[in-house]
Amino acid sequence: MYDYNNYGLTNSSSFESTINNFTGAVLALIILLVIIVLVLVVLVLVSNCKIFTKAGEKWWKGLIPLYNSWIETKITGLAWWWFPIFCGLTACTGFDSIQYVASMGLLLTSFNYNYNLAKKFGKSNGFAFLNTILPVIGLPILAFGSAKYNKDAVVDKNGIFSVAE
Repeated sequence: MYDYNNYGLTNSSSFESTINNFTGAVLALIILLVIIVLVLVVLVLVSNCKIFTKAGEKWWKGLIPLYNSWIETKITGLAWWWFPIFCGLTACTGFDSIQYVASMGLLLTSFNYNYNLAKKFGKSNGFAFLNTILPVIGLPILAFGSAKYNKDAVVDKNGIFSVAE
């Protein structure tokens, strides 16, 4: 029989008690993490709705998947064809063989959206980068900050991929 005394455990019931305590702690940590993630998701959704309202759109349009990306294409002043590119890249991230390439394309496309969005709200290119990498920080700043949406702000319909004529 194994001697538990070397580890400060006197019998199998205290070992089981230790395992139960550890399991309870891990479960509590998982519940805490789920709550934190849910709070962050709600924060991003509410921020998105507020940004849509600032841009003159109905708030509920920010809650509907895909449709909110279409409206965001309009808000940012990008050409219509950025929407299917964004959707296609998002769908392709689920395929193992092209996941990394699609993810990099999605990152560039997201920055393109955020670049024009930052210009429309009078923010810098650094803010576009922040909003791309950490939208949980950038979106609430746009939504609840003093930034005003300027529909007449000069942006290129191709965003960062504009071609000089």
